[in-house]
Amino acid sequence: MRKLLLLVGFGLLGGFSCGTGTDTVVEETGSTQSPVVTSPPAIQDYIAGAPLPTGPFTHLVVAYCKSLGDFMAVGVNASSGTVVFRLRANDPTTTSRFLSVAYGAGVPVTVYTANVLVPDEEVEPSAPGLPDLPITGVIFPVCTSEVGDPLPPRPPPTGDEESRWLIFTDLAIDTSRVLHRVARPVPSTTP
Repeated sequence: MRKLLLLVGFGLLGGFSCGTGTDTVVEETGSTQSPVVTSPPAIQDYIAGAPLPTGPFTHLVVAYCKSLGDFMAVGVNASSGTVVFRLRANDPTTTSRFLSVAYGAGVPVTVYTANVLVPDEEVEPSAPGLPDLPITGVIFPVCTSEVGDPLPPRPPPTGDEESRWLIFTDLAIDTSRVLHRVARPVPSTTP
């Protein structure tokens, strides 16, 4: 009898709480977990030996394709969640010089050298000893088969390349946010 009363009580409570209202529709877009809200800055061609663009960036995220010798880089201000600059180059000599400048920038640098799966949504890490849950998302290809791109100044990306840049920009923002939670550049002590 007690079980019957509990079932009836839960049924009535559920009926009252599930009354008329609006349904929430969630649309799957296939983008990463924290899309770029504002338009990111234009993509610039990096000139060998040049300094990094000025601006308050706290993290630098790079996609480096060793087999082609090219890179994509995004400077992110993790405190504000904004993209400060986006750079590219397709020459191995320019790329090696860029990496030297990047490592000397005084901010955390993350370099992706292999394709990565960018999850559709926030994924909680599994508990120790338990298997990882399957993750769905978009694969970001570090290397593409586009060989022989024109030398700078190259035109802005279009089509698949533009989509690749958007995915990478989202990945850079997400990477910087996660790293910003665990470590930050030490503030300068000089006046």
